[in-house]
Parts: sequence; C-alpha cells; structure tokens
Amino acid sequence: MATAPKKPTVKPAAPSAARLRLRGWGQRLLRWGLRLSLGLFLFSVVQVASARFVTPLFTLTMVDQIFAQHEETGDWALPRYRRVDLDELGPHLPRMAVASEDGWFWHHDGFDWHAIVDALESNRDGGSLRGGSTISQQVARNVFLWQERSWLRKGLETYYTFLLELLVPKERILELYLNVAEMGPLTFGGEAAAQRWYKKSAKALTEDEAARIIAVLPAPRSRDPRSAEMGKRARRIRDHKVPFPGEKGFDEMGEEMPRLLAREEEASSKR
Repeated sequence: MATAPKKPTVKPAAPSAARLRLRGWGQRLLRWGLRLSLGLFLFSVVQVASARFVTPLFTLTMVDQIFAQHEETGDWALPRYRRVDLDELGPHLPRMAVASEDGWFWHHDGFDWHAIVDALESNRDGGSLRGGSTISQQVARNVFLWQERSWLRKGLETYYTFLLELLVPKERILELYLNVAEMGPLTFGGEAAAQRWYKKSAKALTEDEAARIIAVLPAPRSRDPRSAEMGKRARRIRDHKVPFPGEKGFDEMGEEMPRLLAREEEASSKR
C-alpha cells in the first residue's frame, strides 16, 4: 500500500535584526528598571534607619515655607529651628501633642483606621475637610517628603510610615515630630516655638503654654497661641490627655483599640 509523501518541514523564520535589537533594548530596560527600583528601596531604608539617630538639618517643608514667606512678604528669612532631645522638650509638650494630634499613637501601627474612617465620613457628608494623619504619617511627610497633596505623595507617605514604624521606636518618632513640625510662621519644632512665643525653653513651658503651642496646628502660620481662641482649644487638649507607656490606664487603652475597630467595621458593613 502506497504511503503519502511526507510534507517538507518548514523552518520558522529567523527573527529580523530589528526585532533582535528591540528585544535587547527591552531586556536592558528591564534590568535597569529592576536596579533602579532596588536602589530606591535601599535608599529609602537607609533614610529611615538613619532617622533613628540623626535629626535632619533641614527638610523640604522648610525650604517650601521659605519661598512661601518670600512670596507673602517680599523678604527672605531663615527658619527658626532648634533640634533637641525628647527629654529636653519638657513634660508637657509631648503629652499635649499626642492628646491633640494622635490619641492612639502608642497603640497603632502607624495608621489610625478609626480616625481615617471618621475623616472619610465627614468629608463624604459635606463637612469641613479633615485628615486622618497620625503623628507617624506626619513625620513621614515632614521629614522625607513634601506638603503638596497628590496621590503620589500619599502613596509614598504610606510607604515611609510603614518603614518608620518598622525601623524607628515610638519615642524617637515622637521626638522627630516635635523637632520638625511647624508651630509658627517659619518656626519648626517645640524648642523654637517656645522661644518664639514665650521666651523660654520648651522644658520650662507650663501645661497651658504647651497646649497652646500645639493648638496652632494644623494652621501654624495664621494662629497665635496667646490668643483667646487658642486658649479655648488648649483647654480641650488638656482635657483629652492620654496615658503614656507604664502609666495607669495605658494597657487598658491598648486593649480597647481592637474592640473599637471591630465595632467600627461592623457599623461600616451595616451601612
């Protein structure tokens, strides 16, 4: 029985020189992209790890405010900025900062989800725009990034906040915050603010004076802590003090946070 003749095997056409060059460029771009990503990752880790021991000489926020001041007044001025250790900031300023800016600071992992949900609901319902930023998020923004709002900055802020909580102790995060936060026009940190507003060191501030300085946040360029309005805000801050590590009520507060988040999640699911 005759067999059918075999069909000749057709060899695939060799890639053209142009296609080979394009493939080579794609591989090189991929390698460079991976190297760049790895380099940026390592750079950010070194940045945050160094912040554990070194307070920056200046920040992008300070530079931005120098130019903003020039646009407003036509004059150039250097910022007031004095870096000090946490124990040199006195007993009141750290407590007032936590009470006002981030009551769950000692217990969260960098993100206060309850405050974030509250802020989203307030903004959705047409209330005044609110943020849900913790002290850790503000340090990430103030030390490593810039102030202008954008999705890029928010994403980087989230990433740097995660690194901060991973690599830097809570006490140091609070110390960084109280050294770089703007607490008056071109006045950065609690020590510089105490000298500007009350002509004394931060360590010598009374509880009311410390609360008034913190009360100017988040609008330090337009508020005077010595005003009657800031006095009212300061009283509310003093009434909202929270326990620090080792103090009575601290452990109970930490146990309450998961229950609070669970209730919030249940309420959100019902809505």
